[in-house]
This record gives sequence, structure tokens and C-alpha cells, in this order.
Amino acid sequence: MYGSSSTSSKDDTVISIPSTKKRPAAVLEEVAQRDPKLAKRIMTNRRSAMRAKERKKMYIQTLECNIQRLQFELAALTAQLEQWQVDTLYITAENNRLKECLHHILEDIELQDALNYHSRNEIERLKRLVFSNNISKD
Repeated sequence: MYGSSSTSSKDDTVISIPSTKKRPAAVLEEVAQRDPKLAKRIMTNRRSAMRAKERKKMYIQTLECNIQRLQFELAALTAQLEQWQVDTLYITAENNRLKECLHHILEDIELQDALNYHSRNEIERLKRLVFSNNISKD
């Protein structure tokens, strides 16, 4: 077994294997002569570990790229939000100004309507007065 100090083969003879994680080529060659299956498994495990390290490295690089992309996107969106907030202030001020103008226009319309009403009443009164004077002269 990998990492153990001894293992048994098919004929139950004990093979002494140094308990080091990384086995030098000479030790691996010696293990291959005594137990080819163990040596093959060790090499397979090494290749698998190397592939796992590469996958992990690529995964970390992908995550770092995503972090950088998201940071750029955050900066752009933050700038856009700030611009929208400034725009909102200007639009709100313009809206308030327009509401004030509308209020003044409505006041002017009410005054004009009141003036028209009184003018019509005065014209009617004067017409009646002229008509009654014309009737009295006849």
C-alpha cells in the first residue's frame, strides 16, 4: 500500500518499501521490480495528482479572472449609478421648477377666468341698462 512501510505480494512475502511520499526514481524502479502493480498504481496516483493540481490551478485562475471582471463591472456600474443619481437631482429640480410654473399658470388662468366672468356680467348689465334706456326713450 502507498505510504506503508511494508506490503505483501501474492506469495505473501513482505516487501520493504520506504515510507516517503515522493519516491525517487531508483526506489520506484526497485518497487517496480518487486511489485509491478504497486509501481503502476504509484505512477497512476502521481499522474492523477499532477492533473488534479493543474485543474486546481486552472480553477483558481478562472476564479481570479472572474473576480477581476466582476470588479471592473462593479466599478462601471458604480460610476453609472453615481451619474444616474446626479441626473436624478437635476431632473427633480427641473420637475419642481415646472410644477411651480404650472402653479403660476393655473393661478393666472383662475384670475383670467374670474376677470372674464366679471367682464361678462358687466357687459350684460350694461346691455340691460342700454336696452332699458332705449325702451324708456321710445
